[in-house]
Amino acid sequence: MIKELWSSFPRLLEQRINALLDEAEPNPMKAFQLYKTCQRENLWTDSFEKFSKQLETFFSLPKAERKKSSLDALLERPVDVLVWEDFHLNFRTGLVDSRAVSNIVSWAHHLMRVSLKSNSSVISADVLQRTMNYITNPPLYEKAKDITFEDFCAAWKKVVFQLFGKKHDDDLNHILKELHWLNTQLKHADANKDVGTRFHPTIYLTQTEIDWVTDVQKSVVANVTLPKFPLSRGPQKQRLADLERAIQLYRIVQKTKLPELLVHRENIRVTILDRCAGLLKECAR
Repeated sequence: MIKELWSSFPRLLEQRINALLDEAEPNPMKAFQLYKTCQRENLWTDSFEKFSKQLETFFSLPKAERKKSSLDALLERPVDVLVWEDFHLNFRTGLVDSRAVSNIVSWAHHLMRVSLKSNSSVISADVLQRTMNYITNPPLYEKAKDITFEDFCAAWKKVVFQLFGKKHDDDLNHILKELHWLNTQLKHADANKDVGTRFHPTIYLTQTEIDWVTDVQKSVVANVTLPKFPLSRGPQKQRLADLERAIQLYRIVQKTKLPELLVHRENIRVTILDRCAGLLKECAR
């Protein structure tokens, strides 16, 4: 499992960093700016306090349900396209969940330490936390959305230099070389998939199975109880059975207090999400 996660580490890290914005809410300055915009456009005439509650309602919706029509229903009249675009957050205007950031740091630190067989200072939890803080609270001259793995590496190098100067350059360059190689392999794989765009399903799923995989994916993202397989005999297809085993492991680590099991929680979570995404992408319907 660790080997599979490591080979996809650059892609998974990108996805997890950008996904932080899916659950972000406007910071105080952005909230007030949206309030003044809506007042100016005659979309809201009540107090900022009540407007803030409407904002909270809107941004508490899952990202997939956060549509213009949802916002229209919370304001006094429908917004136009330009105002609607102003409700899209980035790392400069959004507040991200600090626990979600810490989870990414713990996951990345553990995966790097185990896969690289290293305890170098450049992959310490403190260094990675500072790197994530730099990305999620970007200076004016840095990107604030659509973060790539290269952006992460650039921020990481800046943090390491600020803390250690050039003391650990050899360690960092060695690690970056391997990570850049992994990222290149992922990009080559994507390019090969694009050659001949005809879709060839690798597994057939019934609608019941598709619904279950979709519900599992949503439940993991929302951190709620994962649904049981709908048929009493259990999944009969190998990839669904593999997913079910990962789910059983996840249920165990969700309840345990044993440190030796807790360190695997995030890895199992990412594995479940990866398998769900693969099944939904590759199945015949």
